[in-house]
Amino acid sequence: MKKKDIIALAIAAVVIVVGGSLFIKTRVAVSENRLASNITKAVQNKDGALFLKQFSKDNQDIKFSDIGAQSVVKDLHDNATDPTSEIGKIITDGRTVAGTKVDYTFKVESKKVMGLFTSYYLTTRKSPIQVTNYTGYGDDMTIKMTNGGKNQTITKSQLSSGLFPGRYDFDITSGGTDDGSYWVRVAGDGGPIELSVTEY
Repeated sequence: MKKKDIIALAIAAVVIVVGGSLFIKTRVAVSENRLASNITKAVQNKDGALFLKQFSKDNQDIKFSDIGAQSVVKDLHDNATDPTSEIGKIITDGRTVAGTKVDYTFKVESKKVMGLFTSYYLTTRKSPIQVTNYTGYGDDMTIKMTNGGKNQTITKSQLSSGLFPGRYDFDITSGGTDDGSYWVRVAGDGGPIELSVTEY
């Protein structure tokens, strides 16, 4: 192999390594500033999908997390008394956003990407929902989650496995009787929530 070819190959290899590193650093690894910016953008646009993408894969995979994330950005957008443009920074600083219906608990964690770059993301804790039926019909109960115009039938075991932060609305019937509409609001602190179903 000629000397010119060796030099050309060496230059090409350097370009590939540098280019690949820059791609990973700017596109794959998420800086704290970019995390804050993504959160703010999600809140400004009420974009629950973008907000959810800022969380760990385990958090994203929590059942109904898309519904919870959408309700969180709506609450942050509509009710926060802190400036919307500062919400991402407030959350990544580990502070609580003022004015929301609950004090959401989010934590910033980091991991190494390719062993070189630090990437930041959010985590939260899911809260188990315990449904107690005081209508006299025992476990003969149908629970439908009604967020976003959907009517998804869900089980007590799905609720007891825990929900991502946010507001969840339900229509509950037991013994063939409509027991009414109920809701729970999950803060992300991991605390259990009791949903008491009473006669309509």
